[in-house]
Amino acid sequence: MAVDAAVGGASSNSYVTLEEANTYLGERLHADAWASASDSDKEKALLTACRHVEQLRYWDGNRPAFTDPRQRLTFPRAQDTDADGAFIIPHPVKDAQCEEALALLARGAEQERRRALQASGVKSFAVDGLSESYESGTDRQVLLSAEARNLLAGYISKAGVIATSDAATGEWSPGSRP
Repeated sequence: MAVDAAVGGASSNSYVTLEEANTYLGERLHADAWASASDSDKEKALLTACRHVEQLRYWDGNRPAFTDPRQRLTFPRAQDTDADGAFIIPHPVKDAQCEEALALLARGAEQERRRALQASGVKSFAVDGLSESYESGTDRQVLLSAEARNLLAGYISKAGVIATSDAATGEWSPGSRP
């Protein structure tokens, strides 16, 4: 499948083009896995990385989330515009997708096997004298790249559930009517 990075497109499957990723990662230290990959593998990594980025829950700042209900991807949101009012993909989102694509290429199939084990509930395993143990909650880690997680931290929802009561005998909490 070809990379479609149209901003707000109905069939978009990436936030960055292959050329943009090549530029970003070409200027990054320790990006050998990207430099040595074929264009086909780079595109696959970008598409997989975009799917990972899309699995996150984003905070929209209490504004309309999408620019167009037909757009396929989360970004751009209503507030993602340049100085002229044109919709854009924020640079941290683009950079995060590139970082995740690099992590996918660098860690490869072995990391995918680990993720599958964690998703299946495996807490530890040993093979030929080597062992690994996983902390609770690591199976829910969507992004492989810590750099990608840091880049998206300001966009990710940290919301919980707020319980309120409007009953006369219920406790008052923010959000309930006094």
